[in-house]
Amino acid sequence: KRIDSLEAAATIDDLTKLFNRGEMEERIRSSTSGAYSLLLIRAGGLRVAALSYTAGVAAELAAAFTKRLKNSLPQNVVIGRWGEEDFVVLFHAPKADAINSGKFVGEHLAGSYACIQDGKTVRPALQLRIGVVDSNGDKVDRVLDRVNEFLPGK
Repeated sequence: KRIDSLEAAATIDDLTKLFNRGEMEERIRSSTSGAYSLLLIRAGGLRVAALSYTAGVAAELAAAFTKRLKNSLPQNVVIGRWGEEDFVVLFHAPKADAINSGKFVGEHLAGSYACIQDGKTVRPALQLRIGVVDSNGDKVDRVLDRVNEFLPGK
């Protein structure tokens, strides 16, 4: 049981408590039952927060964004951190659902976030870039290629 729990913990991004890129790729590859869509999010500003403020502020910003993201999406989606500023949401639903969620996320989660640095409030900002990819009957490798075109960073 302990080994199983350690393996499960290793698949989750420590900072945001989201699945990491490898686990998300595996979940996408195993989504062979019907159509699925992917909401792709580039949260620009996390690196800038680390450089302009501190790594702690960047971590707090990522955690606050992740919490808002989870609260903005349906319960049945799978969310993963694809890269430092990149997030992927797996919908087992039509593309329209992912598009609607993407519009909401883009409108409501971009902007300034209150974070604490040395006991004072600082307000780093996130600029969001949103994309949607659907399986559309394509092979998984083609879907992952489209994800990597939109989110090229590691």
